[in-house]
Amino acid sequence: MKRFPMSKKEIDQVAIFERLKNKEIKQKHAAKLLGLGIRQIKRKAKAYRQKGAQSLIHQLRGGPGNHKLSDKLKNQAIGLVEEKYPDFGPTLAAEKLEEIDRLTIHQATLRNWMIEEGLWKPKKRKARHREWRQRKECLGELVQFDGSEHDWFEDRASKCSLLSFIDDAGSQVLYGEFAQSESTKSVMKATKAYLRAHGRPVEIYADQGKVVKVNQNNPDDKFKTQYRRALDELGIGVSFALSPQAKGRIERLFGTLQDRLVKEMRLRNISSIKEANQFLKEYLPQHNNKFAVEPRDKTNLHRPIKGYNLDQIFCIKHTRILKEDFTIRYSNQWYQLAKKQSTLIFPKNSITVSEYLDGKIRLSIRKVKLHFTRITKQPEPKLRLQVKTQRKPWKPPANHPWRKYPAVVKR
Repeated sequence: MKRFPMSKKEIDQVAIFERLKNKEIKQKHAAKLLGLGIRQIKRKAKAYRQKGAQSLIHQLRGGPGNHKLSDKLKNQAIGLVEEKYPDFGPTLAAEKLEEIDRLTIHQATLRNWMIEEGLWKPKKRKARHREWRQRKECLGELVQFDGSEHDWFEDRASKCSLLSFIDDAGSQVLYGEFAQSESTKSVMKATKAYLRAHGRPVEIYADQGKVVKVNQNNPDDKFKTQYRRALDELGIGVSFALSPQAKGRIERLFGTLQDRLVKEMRLRNISSIKEANQFLKEYLPQHNNKFAVEPRDKTNLHRPIKGYNLDQIFCIKHTRILKEDFTIRYSNQWYQLAKKQSTLIFPKNSITVSEYLDGKIRLSIRKVKLHFTRITKQPEPKLRLQVKTQRKPWKPPANHPWRKYPAVVKR
C-alpha cells in the first residue's frame, strides 16, 4: 500500500476538524475556513471521526482523476478544431464537435485545451458595477490592510506611514504600527506582529500597491511579490480592492486617526516613531471601545501560527546560480560556500538567498541550510599597458630588387 505525505493544506485541516469534533466551531465556520460546502464538510467530518487525520489525504493522489478524458480524445478534438473550426470560440466549437463530429466535450474543457494549444486567448472581463457589500460575520474572516503616509507628527518630525489591520466584521483595529515608509520589509514586520498577536486570518483585503501585487507586465497574476509569497506560504488568502471606495472601512479609519490620533500625540508631545508605537498600544483599545461594533457571529476564525517559522517566511528570497568556484554574488556581496555541506551541491545549482528583516543572510538549496562565509572578491588583474615606440622609416637594403631597376632617364 502506497503512502503519501500530508500537504500543508491538509495539515491545516486537521486543526479545523479537531475543533469541529470538539464542537468549538460550527460546520458553517469550517466551510468558510476551508472554502468548501456544508455537504462536503459533513462527509469529511464523518470520515475524520472514523479514520482520523488519514481520511483528509486525497484518495486520488498519485493517480489520474476519475473523470479525466483520454489524450487520444483531446488530440482528436484539437485536430478537428485546427482543421475545421480555427476561428471558432470554445462554446461554438464544442457545439459543432457534438453536432457534426459526434464528439461530446464540455465547452469549459475544450476552452482549456484550446488555451493550452494557443488556439484561444481568454478575453478580459469588464469591471462590474460597484455595489454595497455586507460585513463579514466572524472575526478574522476578512481583514483589511493598508498604509497611510501622513504628517503624523506635524512640524515636530518628518512624514511617516501608519500600517494598520482592521477587521471587516466589527471594524476592530487589530494592529497598528508606524514605519518610515510602506516598504516590503516594514509591511512584513508589521504583519508578523499582527499574526503573533491574533493568529492567521482567512483572507487579507488590500489595495493593488507594489508591495502586495506586481502590476507591470503581469496580466495573468503569474508573478508575485515577496509579501504575497509569504502570505501564500501561510495559507492566507489575498483579494484586491479595485478602488479606494471598495476598502472604505480602513479608509474611514485613517480619516479618523488623522484627526484624533494626531491631536492626541500633539498633546503628549510625541515626535518619534518609537514613542508613537508605544502610544498606539494604549490608544487602539480606547479607539476600539468607542468605534468598533459587535460582529454578527462571535466565533473567532483566526488560525494558530504553530508550526510556521515566521522569520523564515517573512524575508526577502532570491535565487542565484552557483559559480564554478562555489561562490555567489548577492547585493554587491560575495559568499563562499564551505566544502562540507549537509547535501550535495554542484556548480550552476540554483541557490536560494534569504535576507531576513534584521539583515542576516541565509543560503539554502532544496530547503537545506548551507554553510558559507562572506568574502572580499579579488579584483580582476589589470591589463599591461603596451608602450608604443616610434618606428624609424623603413629603408630598403642595398641588394633590394628595387635598387636593381635602371634609373629613370629624365627628359
